[in-house]
Amino acid sequence: MTTHPSRQDRAVKPFEVDFAADAARLAEVRHALQAWLADGSVDPDMSYDIVLAVGEACTNAVEHGHQGDGGTVTVSAALTETHVHIVVTDRGRWAAPDPDADQSRGRGLGIMRALSSEFEISTSEAGTVVDMRFALV
Repeated sequence: MTTHPSRQDRAVKPFEVDFAADAARLAEVRHALQAWLADGSVDPDMSYDIVLAVGEACTNAVEHGHQGDGGTVTVSAALTETHVHIVVTDRGRWAAPDPDADQSRGRGLGIMRALSSEFEISTSEAGTVVDMRFALV
């Protein structure tokens, strides 16, 4: 029988990546997070949900927080025995929604809330912080 190491058997360093607020970088960030979660022996189904939620937060930071201003987005994550804690931070300023925008869009916040066990978003002049926790047990 093959056994997989538990999270307590592996010391997983916190994850942190800063990336240019460019949509072309989003897949790279998702792949890096997926690999980090696998290193921490996080269940693949849970990992999928986490990567989806974080991808939504990063996409919002790029599309709404920076809008081509050359800014930076930071994703940091920590793994404990009971949860994955992820914070996505941008230093941009959100623009008012475009009234002519595609109405089928705009579900990212709902997705993040539904997939995480705890969700908080805060905005200020310094940027936006999305703080999510995902229960593992």
